[in-house]
Amino acid sequence: MRKAILAGLLCVFASCAPRPLVPPSNGTIIPTPAFWESITPIGEILADPSGYQGREVTILAYYRGWDLLGEAGVGPPLTRSDVAVADPTGCIYIAPAGEEAMKDIPLRPFDREATETLLRLHGQVRRSPRGQPYILVTKGEVWNGLPARVLLRVRRTGGIAGMDHELMAMADGTLYFLDRKNRLHVRWKTTPDAVARTVEGLRPFLDQEVGTPVPDGFAYAVTVQEGEQIRKVIFHEGTLPGAADPALAPLREWLREAMERAPYPPPTPTAHPDAVRAAIRFLAMQLDLSPEAIRVIAWEPVDWPDAALGCPEPGKVYAQIITPGYVVFLEARGETFRVHTDRTGERACRP
Repeated sequence: MRKAILAGLLCVFASCAPRPLVPPSNGTIIPTPAFWESITPIGEILADPSGYQGREVTILAYYRGWDLLGEAGVGPPLTRSDVAVADPTGCIYIAPAGEEAMKDIPLRPFDREATETLLRLHGQVRRSPRGQPYILVTKGEVWNGLPARVLLRVRRTGGIAGMDHELMAMADGTLYFLDRKNRLHVRWKTTPDAVARTVEGLRPFLDQEVGTPVPDGFAYAVTVQEGEQIRKVIFHEGTLPGAADPALAPLREWLREAMERAPYPPPTPTAHPDAVRAAIRFLAMQLDLSPEAIRVIAWEPVDWPDAALGCPEPGKVYAQIITPGYVVFLEARGETFRVHTDRTGERACRP
């Protein structure tokens, strides 16, 4: 009897306390919320829909409306009013079990701003007549936090091309990248230790805004789950103190790798003038990349004031004549590059 009581007390205390994850190499323990244990990742449901058929589940997922960010990959299972929700492991449609089920979630399915809203949803896994899984929601509420097992989330916005990238890192090392603008996503794995070290590196900057906004600069809005607490920091690239670079380095590297892994369509050579294609080849040689790994963002014809094409080198003399050409904006490795050319593309340079 005493053993049973002791076991019960241990269970109660364990459920109330934050659960530690595998410690990073420096020995620091990162606490996580106890309620995560009751959350089912969407990816597990999608991987075994017949096994989950009829089961009650609770999920933590972002509202995606009418699959506004292209994560579901399929149409709604029942009616056109069905909406999608997504976590880093997958995307699934939901349908309310009744009028009261989602009365506290006044979101519009066509509103892209609503896709930042995290929801806690409880319901039963069902399958449509075509076999597509969905969740019949009996209770839903807006939630403050991150999806289960996500230790950090970063949203990178800005740049000349107006990028809008999202990255989530999970405790098991799963990384999920979403190009919100181009509706592309990709998942891959790093190590749990790498994720934990990245969180530790960000900790000195949490609850701050680091740097100041600059035109065409990137902003990194980072959210970290620390036990039951959510902490945030915004980094403004271009005006950062040197100490911030090591903290941002893993995020930049993950975003660079994501851009290489994401299924971006290859550029269509015939869609651009010869000079633009020459700019692609020029940048590919500089970065030691395949031209197919470079994406054209924008280009426009310009009249350079002299033969330097806007890239004068110290000590050189240039013909002082108006030189027609192009300014070309290219994207590679998650960064934006500017290339100047003459009219034919025989000469190219970077300012």
